[in-house]
Amino acid sequence: MEYPLNAEAVKQVIDAKVNGEEYDEQQFIYYHLNRNHFNVKKEVTTLTHYVSNKYRDNKGNLWEEAPRYKNWYHTPASSYFGSLIGMKPYSRKFLRPDNETGIGGEFEMIIRHDGKRIDALTHEGYQETYNFGRTSNFSLHKLLDVDPHGPNPDYTVKIDTGKVNIVSREMRQTRRGRRPVR
Repeated sequence: MEYPLNAEAVKQVIDAKVNGEEYDEQQFIYYHLNRNHFNVKKEVTTLTHYVSNKYRDNKGNLWEEAPRYKNWYHTPASSYFGSLIGMKPYSRKFLRPDNETGIGGEFEMIIRHDGKRIDALTHEGYQETYNFGRTSNFSLHKLLDVDPHGPNPDYTVKIDTGKVNIVSREMRQTRRGRRPVR
């Protein structure tokens, strides 16, 4: 069965699940499998280092790079452990709160070492997803995104999300720490 893929309908089901109210589990699973409908597509082409772990995209939005240890689900195990000890990571995870759709989740980009975003066409097992529960609230993220993924891993949105150029800014040491050169 298909359900409406509009933010209001999705938000209503998510709120019911979170608040322990009655909801249609099949409808929630449908939204889970189609959640990348709400994620950013090819409009992001550049991330420029701003400060600390923050990056600004070509549209002016601020993204936060997650620590490498929080990228487990998007990296092969052989590369994951090496990245924790300083080796070049297989991919980098960037997050931005969704203050646009009304769902209140989180946009996610997983960018491979060559700049290609990891989507269902690149490597479905490690692909990026729109998060219904923000990763900063792990219990909510686990309830809405992680736990449903196990029995329902086959996302339906299979599009090429393109490449992103990550631009590192030149840094210099000051008395207050490392700062970007302007």
